[in-house]
Amino acid sequence: MTAGTTRVAIVDSDLIARARQRVIVAPVRPIREVPTALQLLTATAPDGQAVAIYDLVIIAKDTLTEHVGDLSPDALEQVKVALRARFDL
Repeated sequence: MTAGTTRVAIVDSDLIARARQRVIVAPVRPIREVPTALQLLTATAPDGQAVAIYDLVIIAKDTLTEHVGDLSPDALEQVKVALRARFDL
């Protein structure tokens, strides 16, 4: 998804995302911009990008402008691992 001109990945569950006006998102950034100390808190996205779980933001759903794709099952599993690491679950 894009929010303004920033690509983001929605990290809320589908149920919560449908029910609420706001969602939790993680920015999608070039892998080279991820600090080494925070690499565990990322998931690999296509084209040399990373989902930055270390930088979560809550935004209004109506600011999302375009659906640009879905994460692969492997990337989605990396998101889950990164969320568990971030919240020490």
